Amino acid sequence: MKKQLLMISFFMAIGVIAAAQSKSKSKAVPKAKTETKAMASKNNNSSLRAYSKGDNLLNVGIGIGSPFFGSGYSSSLPVNPSVSFEKGITEEISVGGQVAYASSKYNVDLPGANYSFKQNAFYIGARGSYHLNEIFKLDPKFDVYGGASLGYVIASVSNNQGFNGTTGSGVGFGLFAGGKYYFSNNTSLFAELGYQSLAVVNVGIAFKL
Repeated sequence: MKKQLLMISFFMAIGVIAAAQSKSKSKAVPKAKTETKAMASKNNNSSLRAYSKGDNLLNVGIGIGSPFFGSGYSSSLPVNPSVSFEKGITEEISVGGQVAYASSKYNVDLPGANYSFKQNAFYIGARGSYHLNEIFKLDPKFDVYGGASLGYVIASVSNNQGFNGTTGSGVGFGLFAGGKYYFSNNTSLFAELGYQSLAVVNVGIAFKL
């Protein structure tokens, strides 16, 4: 009888220990999973950046307020279309190119004299930007940058007297400051202020390709 009681006590003790170990493991697993999820979430958040090395950035916009044409001219187009592309070569610097177009006209309407003069300008050049996100520790949705551009302006003129030709062409240099707001992972709205690409203000939509 004593032997049987000892055996029963022994198996009951083993059962209690096994149950305790099982309970301990069941508590530890969710904690490990929670910690793993938290670490993954933290890593994902830290990897989210509006700009990073290797990004392919495409800006499609319109320019407002062209300083290229003199006083007395009026715009043939209400805005100046512009397209630029940049590649991220470091975590702060991106380089690429830009094209833009602007057109204006000058009219003289006097008694006995009707004269119109039209001028077109096409800009093609290189540009580079320095991104300030890490310096200012900005929210990942925002990209703030400044940069410079250097290119060539091809100008052509025509009038109602039958003249067509090229004149006023030359090197175009610009400085600008800009910002983007990403409303999705790869799409943002942008605005740039400065003398560049035939306009003092450029606004539009930008994409990460």
